[in-house]
Amino acid sequence: MGNETRRAYLHLAACPADQQPQLHALLTGRGFREAPAISMPPQLSDDSLYTCDSFPVGTDESADGRSLTHTSMVAGLMGCAPGASWRFWSGIGYADGLQLMGELNLHHPVLGPFPGPHLSLDCDEDGRVWFSPATVESLLQRSATGEAVDLAAVTGSQWETLISQAARAQASPRLHT
Repeated sequence: MGNETRRAYLHLAACPADQQPQLHALLTGRGFREAPAISMPPQLSDDSLYTCDSFPVGTDESADGRSLTHTSMVAGLMGCAPGASWRFWSGIGYADGLQLMGELNLHHPVLGPFPGPHLSLDCDEDGRVWFSPATVESLLQRSATGEAVDLAAVTGSQWETLISQAARAQASPRLHT
């Protein structure tokens, strides 16, 4: 049994105008469209959701063949739009008959990528962070030994806050025009 595709989502909070053409090309090349439209518009919009209905699970055939598709997409997003604020996640998928959780990455130009350029957080189909029982147990054990466990640092809430602020800042000028 092979790998199936899954949905992927990019909430673009804000992107500098000079980086939008490269980002648009990346998203178009990967089959993204602006939700709920059925195609990609000629220009990107800040504080918008872009989706891909057939995002590959597993190895990226369009890249060097050694990296996972999600990791390759995150690298592409950071490479073509380092000044953008975004939240990117892929939904739950299947590879070789096994269900795989979705993957989540965040980026803000001040903080960089979260959780890292080659790491991602497990998430559900809606991009909500999902902790495995082993992760929860580890966090509880660390807390029980007196170690301070900062859930905000584990879940990227600082990134989420700045990304939300960037989206609101982009939406505000549209409300007043």
